[in-house]
Amino acid sequence: MPKGSRDPLGFQVLWQNVGRSLIPELSTVSSSIRDFQVMALAHAYKTSTGMTDRDYAAFFLCLEQLMAYVRLSQFENEGGFNGIDRTKKLLNDGRDEVELSVGNQLLSNQRSYGIWGKYSRPFEDMGIGKDKAFLQVQEKKIADNQKLAALVEQLAKKRGAAVKVSKSSLADFATPLQRPEGIERKLYVDYLLTDTCKGRLLALVAERPELIDMKFYQRLGRIGDLASGEELGSLAIGIANTERVLSPLNRIFRHLQTRSSWSDAELADDDLITSWSASFDGQSQTSLDFGISGLLGRGNLEVVQGLVELNARVCARRGSEPWLRKRPGMLDVNHFEGSFTHSAYQPSLDHDYTYFINTWFHLYKQLN
Repeated sequence: MPKGSRDPLGFQVLWQNVGRSLIPELSTVSSSIRDFQVMALAHAYKTSTGMTDRDYAAFFLCLEQLMAYVRLSQFENEGGFNGIDRTKKLLNDGRDEVELSVGNQLLSNQRSYGIWGKYSRPFEDMGIGKDKAFLQVQEKKIADNQKLAALVEQLAKKRGAAVKVSKSSLADFATPLQRPEGIERKLYVDYLLTDTCKGRLLALVAERPELIDMKFYQRLGRIGDLASGEELGSLAIGIANTERVLSPLNRIFRHLQTRSSWSDAELADDDLITSWSASFDGQSQTSLDFGISGLLGRGNLEVVQGLVELNARVCARRGSEPWLRKRPGMLDVNHFEGSFTHSAYQPSLDHDYTYFINTWFHLYKQLN
């Protein structure tokens, strides 16, 4: 896979920077309270026992495995998590026990693709693991469940070696994954549902719960209206306008990839490029460089030439070959990964990047 193949136009850093202007710490994949709860339990136990980082790595994997079996067997509303397919398979393999061990991982690389890989950065960045009240809540959750406390101690001592747990006993370990209430809920709200506007987003959603289930642009537009004249309103509109530039340009690029070559006449006559490039005229209302935002609203050949040049610059920074090459009268496509055309795409309604907004609202729903 070519270096940077998933982001040939360098848009990831752009939309993430704009998203961070409102949502400071969450990631696109840190959207499960139960994943945060597993992270919190492991971190609190490490902190209280002084466990070494080396031992913690093995302990974390085994605790994550235990909680995966508990989640799938005890919670009907479990929406899914990384490793769920193998968890299902092992739960239904006809054996009476599950094995918790470094050698029996739920993913090809559980540390990279499981909870640790997805949640350790936001967990650290938001500072929740340093909050003494939060740590006390997690320690109490373990101490109040004697069977869990004993098993957690055993996992720590085994340092990744196999520990067998009866499937019939999994219900005994479910209490720490119950929906957060009281002080635990308050702490999660305080740390996870932060924004750069001193909590204004949280307060606004509490006042206007209809925002919760709105679509991307509808929600941002409504926030912009409700918080007009405020920093929150300005940021919401800025995010929406940024996406109205990046998304159609991304779709045009992916559309170009669906063929090995295009003639200038074919490019000039392509209705999708024409429609998508004319979908937004508010380029000046974004923080994007005009070299990107200014591509919209031009003729098809100018838009394509701009995307070719943008991809060439991105690839040059990464030391890789350009995906597209323009020569007199023709466009050659050299790389097809990620190519698609969705002719029903509507730039005014559909979006490609999340700006961490979706994560924030998904967590809000789980905490309320």
